[in-house]
Amino acid sequence: MVVVVTGGSGFIGSHVAEALINQGYTVRIFDKAKPPSSGVEWFRGDLLSKDEVHDAVQDAEAVFHLGAVADVNVATTNPEYCLEVNEMGTLNLLSACSGCDVERFVLASSVWVYGRASGVVTEETSIPPPNDLYTKTKIGQEHLVYSWSQSRSLPYTILRYDIPYGPRMRANMAIMAFVRRAMRKEPITVFGDGRQGRCWIYVTDLARAHHLALKHMASNQVINLAGKEFVTISEIVNLLSKMFGAIPVKHEPPRPGDFVGVRTSIEKASQLLGWSPTTSFAEGLSEFVTHLKAGQPEKSTL
Repeated sequence: MVVVVTGGSGFIGSHVAEALINQGYTVRIFDKAKPPSSGVEWFRGDLLSKDEVHDAVQDAEAVFHLGAVADVNVATTNPEYCLEVNEMGTLNLLSACSGCDVERFVLASSVWVYGRASGVVTEETSIPPPNDLYTKTKIGQEHLVYSWSQSRSLPYTILRYDIPYGPRMRANMAIMAFVRRAMRKEPITVFGDGRQGRCWIYVTDLARAHHLALKHMASNQVINLAGKEFVTISEIVNLLSKMFGAIPVKHEPPRPGDFVGVRTSIEKASQLLGWSPTTSFAEGLSEFVTHLKAGQPEKSTL
């Protein structure tokens, strides 16, 4: 079975590609950058090129769409590019998939679409107006996928990721920044009481869910993927202190608009996919630190 992974050279996409290879799929990467994974076909291309996108999905049975502007800083400084890649690129891909009779379109979305909800969010939680352009484009991608499916009968699965961490993550992502500072004994800034947190998900656990998303019962479904634990910034600092010894912490007042975070329900993923994460946050953080200490190269692509 031939599957295409857009953005398959990036942090999450490369792990998804490797997980699919391990399940026996023939994986084709569509990305501007060369993949770090071996055993894949690299189709170098741009989501904004209709011809390149069409050629990439020829003879594919499923497409995993992870290619996007994923860095909020890029979205802020270059909003036009973010809008074009994330939404027009998705539209180009949907059109190509219909033209090439692709059997399933899997979209990588984000729990950021839930906005500043409180408590526990499920797939039934209402989606509020977005607070930033990046989130607007993720909601826009979901709308495009759903509306395209309604008019063109292209089966889809939307996966809403909580915050991933692990090997190949970007240098400006929170866990990477904290670990680097801890390794160098540099101060870590904690705003407010440090209770802000997320249901962080180790990237290999996240990747493992993707082949399961091709199950028949996952067709035309929205599914959350997250870690089992809600882990706060203060808890991360404490874990790093146990690994590296005392770490200087700089306490600052709460920032206006700081978001405490929500707990992301993964009950639907458990029921439909038979999936749940197997790596605790402490275990994943330890594995990631070991990876960095080993001096393995880190990719910082999207």
